[in-house]
Formats: sequence, structure tokens, C-alpha cells
Amino acid sequence: MNKLGLFLIFLFSAVPSFTQAATIGYASTTLTLSICGNMLVDDGEECDVPGETGVYSQTIIGRQCSAQCLFGPYCGDGILQTIHTEECDDGNNDNGDFCSATCKIEPAGSGGGGSSGGGSSGSGGSTVDLGDTIINIIGRGYPSQTINFLLDTVSVGSVRSDSSGDFEFATDASPGTATLGIWANDSDSNRSITLNSTFDVTQGAVTNLNGILLPPTLTVLSQNINPGDQITISGEGVPNTTLELHIDDSVIIEETTTDEEGKWSLIFDTSKVTVAEHIIRARTVIGSPPLTTESTFSTSVQLFIGVEGQASLSSDLNRDGFVNLIDFSILIFWWQTDGGTSDPPADINLNGRVSLEDFSILLFNWTG
Repeated sequence: MNKLGLFLIFLFSAVPSFTQAATIGYASTTLTLSICGNMLVDDGEECDVPGETGVYSQTIIGRQCSAQCLFGPYCGDGILQTIHTEECDDGNNDNGDFCSATCKIEPAGSGGGGSSGGGSSGSGGSTVDLGDTIINIIGRGYPSQTINFLLDTVSVGSVRSDSSGDFEFATDASPGTATLGIWANDSDSNRSITLNSTFDVTQGAVTNLNGILLPPTLTVLSQNINPGDQITISGEGVPNTTLELHIDDSVIIEETTTDEEGKWSLIFDTSKVTVAEHIIRARTVIGSPPLTTESTFSTSVQLFIGVEGQASLSSDLNRDGFVNLIDFSILIFWWQTDGGTSDPPADINLNGRVSLEDFSILLFNWTG
């Protein structure tokens, strides 16, 4: 049926006696229910399209409706969603305004309009105060820890997360393209990867980065393991969230939940994998399918199961024991690709693309 309306009619009547006139009274009430899935946009709904799952859309017109009758993420919603490879989001799908129709940063000079040069009086421009140019970051990380921020590789401050891992930080910025790096140590002094986001900063406005998820940390006691042994893998992440452990080509091998302090630990049976060198990594997952948000992956850790091997830095791309210009040259060779046949992967964080995040990891491990 279409909109469900329940109409309850209560009939009150006085039963007449032989000495009494008949009196009949009516009272009614109406109850309206909102139904997600009836193809009508009811109160509290943004959309109602049965069968759509709210997956990410590169356009406003193509945005999808979720199972909760709310629009899923899309390019043009004004929210920078780096997990969907957005570099900017100015709330539209227009080109020529420094943020392209597909939420990619456009180089300076690509904006629309001619070069008017201002008035002929040469007064030096407008005297209107455009306000402060600010970047505001809201995210989640390890609880009660210091979250550090880098703007174009320069430290701009830090903030302490609360007991739930939530944090918010604001910094002044210059207009134009900017790269923000975020990192933290967990309570055991294990450092996270540096989470990088590149976006366009608008002059005289607040650029908001919402939904930042700091990747979990990951540690093992030994990386050289006998086949069939059980090993303990542990770390720290956003409290009370799902943690996925992946091996090699992103196959999920284990899943667990962080506790209220963000701690996680699991026992991994190595008989589940072949005798070989393997790479493990972890990520945080928030929400339930089909509406989930995943963090980027943690630092990758090598496991030598039944084979001889010496653990090397993931940034040591030629495995000579140093991280230097040779490794940088390998990284640049595979830049903006999936890393091809590079062994170990030039895609250091194994997210499918050699980019600034991998460069930041390489710099962090630099030995010269």
C-alpha cells in the first residue's frame, strides 16, 4: 500500500431507556506511520528508493539511498571523504572552481572567469574582511593519547583525544592546496602510520575535515615462526569498534573487537596459511553493512612462517638494510600506480596506490 494511515474511530453511545432520549457521540484519532521502502519520502527521510544500498557516488545526481532512507556519501555533499579518494569537496559537481566535478583538486589558474584586473583606479583591491582561513579536523583515534598534526610536513600542533578516542583540532592555514598529516603513539608507545589528506583550502573560510579515522597499531612478539604455531597479534585502535586483520592481498583472516580502552588482541593459527613470507596489516571498521566506514591500513608487518628471513622496514624497497635515495627512486618509479611487480611493494601501506601516504612512511623510516 502507499502511505499507511491508521484511523481509529471510537464510538461512544448512551443506551437509551424508555424514559431517556438516545444520545450518540463520536471521537476519532489519526496515527501516521513513516515507512522506509514504500517509495514515498516520509517525514524524517531524505529519500526512499528500494534496492539501493547507499554506496558512494561521484555525482550529486547519482547519489544512492541507503536502507535507512538517508543519502549515502557522494561527491558534492560538502564533506571531504578521503576514504573514497576525494581530494576536495566544495559542495558541487562543477569544474573550473579549483575542485573538479569528481572532487579532485584542480591546479591554480583553472578557475572560471576572465582576468578583470579590478577597477581602473588601482586602489589595491577590496577592503572587505574575508575572515580567517582555518582547517578544522574532527576524528577518532586512540583514547587519551596525543594526536599530532602536520601541515605540508610542518608540525602545527597537537591535541589530546578524550576517553572515547574523539578529538577535534583547528589550525590557521594559507589558501590553496594543502596536505595534512595526522599521527599518534598508542599507550604502549607504538607509532601509527601518518594519515595524509590532500585538499583545497578556501580563503576566508573554514575547511572542515570530518570522519577522520586513525588506523590501528599492530605488533607481534616474533616475526620468525614455525609452521602451525599460534601467535599473538595485538595493537590499539578506536575503542569499541571492529578490527579486521588482513594478510597479503587483503584477504581477511581474522576479526575482533577493540575494548573500551582501544586495546585488541587475537590468537592467529599459522596453519591457516602456507609456508612462506607473509605480510599482515589491520584496519578499523565502523558501522554495519551496507553502511560501513573503514580506516586506512596499519603499518604492514612481515611474518616468516617456516622460511628463513630477516624482518626489514617496509620502506626498504631494495632490502639492503637502509632507507635512502635508492628506495625513494623505486617509489617514484611506481608513483600513482598499484606498485606493479615491485617486491617488496612500493605500495608500502598496501592500499592499492603508490601515493603521498607511502612517501610519508618512507620519510618516517629514513636512515640515509
